[in-house]
Order: sequence, then structure tokens, then C-alpha cells
Amino acid sequence: MRRRFTLALTASLAAVLLASGTAAAVPVDDTPTTLTPREQAGLDFTGQVLGSLFGGASR
Repeated sequence: MRRRFTLALTASLAAVLLASGTAAAVPVDDTPTTLTPREQAGLDFTGQVLGSLFGGASR
């Protein structure tokens, strides 16, 4: 049980560190941009996965 918890915590920490590094590497741009269809599909898929994992509202 403790091993599973440690693994989940480590994976979450790694994801946060990788995401923050990517966000810091992106240059700041004041102009709003639109997402490509591929990016939008990726966000939709991610929302569905996270919604099913955490019990979020479904569309």
C-alpha cells in the first residue's frame, strides 16, 4: 500500500516538474491565439480522461 502511494506521489511530482519546465520555456506572448484542431482534440481527450479519473462532470 505504501509503495503504491509513493509511486503515485512520485509520478505526480514528475508531471508537475515537467509541466512547469515546459511552461517556463514558452515565450510570453500577449496576442491571443486559437488552437489548431489537433491541439483542441488533445485537450478534449485529456479532459475526458481526467474527468473519468476524478469524477468530473461529463458533457
